[in-house]
Amino acid sequence: MSRGQATFPVGLRVVAATSALLALSWYAPNASANPPTSKQDVHQAERAYQAAVARVSAIRDQVASIQTRLQTAIAAVEKQQQLLEQITADLLETRARIADAQARYDAILAQLNSRAVQAFMSGPASNLDWILGATSLVDLSDRVEFVDAVSQSDADLAAQVDYLHQQLLFDEARLEDLQTQRRVKLAQAKYFHKFRSVKKKRAQEIQAAAQAAAASTSHHDPVPLPAEYRHILKICPVQKPVYFSDGFGAPRYTGHYHLHAGVDLVTAKGQEIYAPFDGVARTSYNALGGNAVYVTGQDGYVYNAHVDHYSALSNGPVKTGDVIGYVGDTGDAIGTPHDHFEFHPFFPVPSDWPVSYYGYRVIGTAINPYPLLVAACG
Repeated sequence: MSRGQATFPVGLRVVAATSALLALSWYAPNASANPPTSKQDVHQAERAYQAAVARVSAIRDQVASIQTRLQTAIAAVEKQQQLLEQITADLLETRARIADAQARYDAILAQLNSRAVQAFMSGPASNLDWILGATSLVDLSDRVEFVDAVSQSDADLAAQVDYLHQQLLFDEARLEDLQTQRRVKLAQAKYFHKFRSVKKKRAQEIQAAAQAAAASTSHHDPVPLPAEYRHILKICPVQKPVYFSDGFGAPRYTGHYHLHAGVDLVTAKGQEIYAPFDGVARTSYNALGGNAVYVTGQDGYVYNAHVDHYSALSNGPVKTGDVIGYVGDTGDAIGTPHDHFEFHPFFPVPSDWPVSYYGYRVIGTAINPYPLLVAACG
């Protein structure tokens, strides 16, 4: 815009970048078009630019909303799954307790039935006859104590049967409750899985549409350029996908009226900025450009503004392709992440160097970099 970490996961960050490319392409001038001839044209371009920025913001909000809802759905599915697993474990444990209680119940009931049969076969007088048949006082005492023990044993067996019967009733009710909870949790998990699938599909559709639109709008026709200068930039200065237009010389009003001395490379916040040739990098800062990185090479130097944050190679010798910073919106670019890119040559500017859409070849020491960017970025 003037001199001077991504929060989305990779897939959705691409959505934001490509959507921005598409939106900004609506207002971007064509290199072969005639430059504006009136103040009204300038104001119209400014209005179109603001509309495009609003569209970019809306797309980003939509992507962020989908991402938030996806994360919420994923967390809900995981929580429901944990609850379902706990309920299932409780259900299995309850079933095991019921099986154990039923087995003990059946065993004790069998003992009671056996005692009942024995008592019936012996008759009501059998115990009395057995006691009266004692041969001594000691024998009589032992026989009475034995009869009492048998009676107590029968009473204990009856009490255990009643307890186990009540436990079985409780566990069966618990089992029914757990089964009901499990059905509810399964239904909830199914809903959240479906919700997550729908949102994921929607995000993929937005990504595919944005990428397709960007692919159709980010390609630039070759610009005639003297052969010896076509490969000054060895690589595209910004990680793709990236969009740019021939904005060299466009009027700017931020801070004060001035001409745009570079080209804006629009992409997602946090995308890598590269050294376009071998040289020496150094960082800088100013109010309009925010954080900036220069790279000085054999044929001139480049200036990258609005950098979000620097890399370990932002100061010192660099090779082509080294990461020297990350795209941001510092300075006067708040809300619209991009790399403001300038090229300042050390060679005399050829008379046949392409003139920009706005009618400029040189502004100060900066030369129109659009032809160089087309050659390097495609």
